[in-house]
Amino acid sequence: MSTDIAWGLFLAAALALAMTPGPDMVYVVSRALAQGPRAGLVSAAGLSVGLAAHTLLAAFGVSVLLRASETAFVALKVAGALYLLWIGVQMWRAAPHLDVHAARDRLDASRLFWQGALSALLNPKLALFFLAFLPQFVPAASTTPVADAVALGIAFSVLGIGVQALAGLAAGHLSDALRRSDRAVRALFRTSGALMVVLGARLLLAPK
Repeated sequence: MSTDIAWGLFLAAALALAMTPGPDMVYVVSRALAQGPRAGLVSAAGLSVGLAAHTLLAAFGVSVLLRASETAFVALKVAGALYLLWIGVQMWRAAPHLDVHAARDRLDASRLFWQGALSALLNPKLALFFLAFLPQFVPAASTTPVADAVALGIAFSVLGIGVQALAGLAAGHLSDALRRSDRAVRALFRTSGALMVVLGARLLLAPK
């Protein structure tokens, strides 16, 4: 299989996966619904950094350790689940006391970015996904398989941020349409918090 064919198949598969609703998409949409389109964009950017980091882990074999070690896998999974649960509970608890106008004006982009990155980094299933997915598209005759895997992973992250950013913008504009009502904004915060809790519980209870 030539490098060109590997890239063509990879991009088609990566785009299909990026467009399939999953935890990452839910995360971005939840943030956008609660805090507007900019929050969705920043969260998508953070997630893409987490995905790129998993690419490096897979390329250099660290993901093999997670697959081989039950303890390492469970520890990372629990940490990721608790982190998402913590974010969800914080959003839910903040909703009744939310200063809606201040929340719109004081969007902490840096915090949202790193929360998105950590939510991806602390998901061991992403590490195992890249370990299984990327090698399929590295040509067997490649003399630089690690570099090829990294390049494929970066391309996957770029596609992912594009699709998730579009979803975040759409959800954010829907949120903006509802922001005339303080009650609606607080309901969006609670809904988004509940979705984060669901994501955390889903990760915690998922089998290896």
